Amino acid sequence: MFGRFQRNARLYLINSALSGVSLGIILILYNLYLISLGYDTDFIGLVLFVATISAAITIFPAGLCIDRFGGKMVLIWASVAGAIAGVGQILFHQPVPLLASSIIAGVVGAFFVVINAPFLTANSAPAERPHLFSLNIVLLLATAVVGQLLGGVLPLWFRAISWLMAPLPPGLEWILVHQVEARSYQLPLLFAGIIALPSFIPLLLMSDDRPAYSAERASRQDTIPWRQQIGLLVQRIRLRTILVSPIFVLTLVQVLIGLGAGLLLPYLNVYFVYQLGVSSALFGLLDGGANMISALLSLIAPWLAIRIGKINTITLTRLISIPLLFTIGITPFLPLAAALFLFRRGAMNMSAGIFQVFSMEAVPREHRGLANSTYQASYQVAWAVSAPVGGLIIARVGYLPVFIGAAILYLLATVILWGCFRGREATLTEEAERQDMAE
Repeated sequence: MFGRFQRNARLYLINSALSGVSLGIILILYNLYLISLGYDTDFIGLVLFVATISAAITIFPAGLCIDRFGGKMVLIWASVAGAIAGVGQILFHQPVPLLASSIIAGVVGAFFVVINAPFLTANSAPAERPHLFSLNIVLLLATAVVGQLLGGVLPLWFRAISWLMAPLPPGLEWILVHQVEARSYQLPLLFAGIIALPSFIPLLLMSDDRPAYSAERASRQDTIPWRQQIGLLVQRIRLRTILVSPIFVLTLVQVLIGLGAGLLLPYLNVYFVYQLGVSSALFGLLDGGANMISALLSLIAPWLAIRIGKINTITLTRLISIPLLFTIGITPFLPLAAALFLFRRGAMNMSAGIFQVFSMEAVPREHRGLANSTYQASYQVAWAVSAPVGGLIIARVGYLPVFIGAAILYLLATVILWGCFRGREATLTEEAERQDMAE
């Protein structure tokens, strides 16, 4: 299938694979790095909040930039800005600079989040999309596994090298932190930035996809005064129509998923390392194993969607993951928690590509950019709201409430998705295919 994809889609997949290793290292180590600097989970929640809320604010401007400048240009400049923000997050140690660099990282992240689904949709045919979206997730997860394995063992290796842990010469003390444990996390994070540099090459090789300006289209829009356009739009709005529209339902699903994810997921590495007592190397192995299983299951998802439908595939896989998540939070038995952790993420995420395809096909072609911005903004805002709440709950009560809350929110999202779309999937997909063929 890879050889049949369009050129820009293939280059995008290569970029995902090359950047996945760095992403895996960062996911494993960054929270642990902040903890080693002396910060608690409430500060981690604040860092996540400012990054996520800045991403949410940038979602819609990012969509406008993508429509104006095209995917290639946005990907290149977002990657440059992301590299600068990443250096700041790793080299700065004080709260204010850390928060400032997190804001920049959140803004950059908004562009990557918004561009993914519309870019792949625009550079693929309808029959290719389940395979293309799933393969994109598989490549990112598979390479992230390598990064997670490295992220788990690199701190131990660096800590064992005495000259890397030695004090720096006068005038260079500001570059690295003084604490041995914190530096053993900081050095792998810097290494992650270095190995991400080759991911720029596929972006530079992409063909220019900047949209051409259509004077005819602009003139048609200008024939109707903007006040009259707003009036016509308001007249067409009906509360019942909004509540059953695909964009509203999918946005609500994203809000619930974002609330559950923000409540718990940022603190899972802290939970395993500091609550269950595993080493960073072992957690890196566990997290890498979970991503590898997710990648393998994602390859099965298109096959499953063809046989039982997209909505049934999403519902079934997410329902399986919920009791696994709940059990991880209540068991004190580490081997059981570790075993369930391996499969919980795979069950939850194996249909992520199918969900992306359906979320694009469920709306008219001309509204897909707006729809994806809405989905991502709602998820980011929900994450931003719940992440600091999760940190505060953990710091004051413990981990069990956030596990229960996340499980309930995931269940609500799954039930709403299935209840609203189980009888409408075929109609929405056929309409999307007609639009794409006409285009």
